[in-house]
Amino acid sequence: MKEEFEYDEVVQLLSQKKERKIENLQKPLFSSEKEYEVFLKRHQSVSIPTKDITTYSGKAYLGLDSGSTTIKVVLLDEEENILYRYYSSSKGNPVSLFLEQLKKIRELCGDRIEIVSSAVTGYGEELMQTAFGVDIGIVETIAHYTAAKHFNPNVDFIIDIGGQDIKCFHIKDGAIDSIVLNEACSSGCGSFLETFAKSLGYSTQDFAKKAIFSKSPAELGSRCTVFMNSSVKQAQKEGAEVEDISAGLARSVIKNAIFKVIRARDADDLGKNIVVQGGTFLNNAVLRSFEQEIGREVLRPEISELMGAYGAALYGKKVQKEKSKLLTLTELENFQHISSSGMCKLCTNHCQLTINTFTNGQKFISGNKCERGAGKKLQSDLPNMVAYKNQLFNSISLKGGGRARIGLPRALNIYEMLPFWAELFCSLGCDVVLSKVSNRSIYMKGQNTIPSDTVCYPAKLVHGHIIDLLEKDLDAIFYPCMSYTFDEGISDNCYNCPVVAYYPELIQANIPDIEKVHFLYPHLGIEDHKLLAERMYENFRNIIPKLSKKEMEKAIEKAFKRYYEYRETVRQEGNRVLKFAEENNYPVIILASRPYHIDPEINHGLDRLLSSLNFVVVTEDALYPIEGKLTTKTLNQWGYHARMYNAAKYVSQHKNMEIVHLVSFGCGIDAITTDEIQDILRSNNKLYTQLKIDEVSNLGAAKIRLRSLQATMKEREM
Repeated sequence: MKEEFEYDEVVQLLSQKKERKIENLQKPLFSSEKEYEVFLKRHQSVSIPTKDITTYSGKAYLGLDSGSTTIKVVLLDEEENILYRYYSSSKGNPVSLFLEQLKKIRELCGDRIEIVSSAVTGYGEELMQTAFGVDIGIVETIAHYTAAKHFNPNVDFIIDIGGQDIKCFHIKDGAIDSIVLNEACSSGCGSFLETFAKSLGYSTQDFAKKAIFSKSPAELGSRCTVFMNSSVKQAQKEGAEVEDISAGLARSVIKNAIFKVIRARDADDLGKNIVVQGGTFLNNAVLRSFEQEIGREVLRPEISELMGAYGAALYGKKVQKEKSKLLTLTELENFQHISSSGMCKLCTNHCQLTINTFTNGQKFISGNKCERGAGKKLQSDLPNMVAYKNQLFNSISLKGGGRARIGLPRALNIYEMLPFWAELFCSLGCDVVLSKVSNRSIYMKGQNTIPSDTVCYPAKLVHGHIIDLLEKDLDAIFYPCMSYTFDEGISDNCYNCPVVAYYPELIQANIPDIEKVHFLYPHLGIEDHKLLAERMYENFRNIIPKLSKKEMEKAIEKAFKRYYEYRETVRQEGNRVLKFAEENNYPVIILASRPYHIDPEINHGLDRLLSSLNFVVVTEDALYPIEGKLTTKTLNQWGYHARMYNAAKYVSQHKNMEIVHLVSFGCGIDAITTDEIQDILRSNNKLYTQLKIDEVSNLGAAKIRLRSLQATMKEREM
């Protein structure tokens, strides 16, 4: 018999029902209020004394931190006590906020306090130096290490979680030993928590407090924000309270940092004397989650969010100049800032520039990929093998007599294979026609034919290059599928990655106009010369007039000979450049990348940035193999990646030399390659620096990493 209820009775019964059925629960952050009080007392003891700026007289040292989403200001007295501090969101206009703060500081200082040194760090370092005459620019890693060392001279690991980035440094023998930063995604940073707090109707501070006494923190994983939304909604469906979600998210931030950014296996991978900093660690739930996850206590300074500015002030004090160039109060009151946009026309990149002009006539230009766009002369004419390889690539003869016109896209493995294909077709009397040099317009030309936005930027560019070729008068477009690249004897196999190997098939299926031309995309192998000649003859006998099998066989042999000569030319230049660097004591960066990463549209001028920092730049394929087949932890089967392992081994055997690993965002194979290169380098006390690149050309974050690498290399020499 069914039991019947009135509507009001049902509402009353449901309102009284509190049972929760949540499977993924974790232990609480604190078991009692007393445990929380002990925790607070321990961390509140790590503080810096403050002095009243209105009564102090003497010298002072200013530190500024112009971050990605916030600005910080610290003014110290001669005893390194804090006279003034400020922390705020940059609100999209850091210049006006810093102007306001500098005016206030100058007014408070009056004639009693002399600011003898000023230093700035962060993303806006150069902008603030230009705008306000700040004396010293200091890379973020050194600023944060300087501050952390003040609190614990024996610090061996620093982790800084900010609004949109995570910075981690291992310290060894008093110098930065390795640097780890998060990549393009800002998941797991302060903005991640702020977003969820707002979505649930709380301020960031109130949301953080909710987590402290959660009895059952939700297990939400450590995935990106998109997937985390699903996890939060699922937890809510299962009855999770706001307190549990807040605590669960705090844990997620820490798990993301430890296991996905740092990739630590256990607490010993971090260190024993750990200093945590950054605004996100002001959230006690995040701090407690970190201590619980690694099973040890850490040190969080009371000025956690100000550590960059504090370190800059300390550094400025150490290297103070005779007289500060910081703008006076009068100059600040007359300060003007005009921002305009423009385009650099000094090369084919046509960089979109943001031009900041200040009262004193000084200009700060951003958006440029090289010094010329900023109106500066090249700072270095040191050897740069990316530039050399581009010149060599562009010097390849493409004229063969006009028997037929064969188009090749200037993309992916054509950067490796052009010497081969150009020699083959030219020896058959054909002209080779390359698509235009890559630029933004080439990308936009093919954008609507790209079926998946997750593919790497080099692959996206292929679409524009093919469409560019379709606009030319050609007998055929040749873009073969190639499972293998050349075997150099350093790997178990020599596969191309799936994108490089089979992207021609995707092109054929997604560009409708491809049917208007002979688009040849045969599956070819290069290990069997005779079979290759047969396959090429089959494909071109109706394209190239009166073509014979014998002609093709001869052309194939010439092509192999030309390819090996080309590779030897690159390696000999590599030897010459390395010898130059050694004889003149220049630091060397081996840019571990793929053949197509020499394309300026893909690398965004990173090689020129390295040159401007006075590095000699050598590419991984310019090194001779240092041994036979390389022993690796994973199957060594990818041809281009085997060169990177060889480069890592080479760097491990030489001083004053490091690797910068260039990775295209979306490359699946690099998930394996990254760990392998890291293991090789770190087992030999070398640094690992990875730069992820995509269609976004802003090099701000890359410059911070490279300057950090440079500073670390210099510290190690001391």
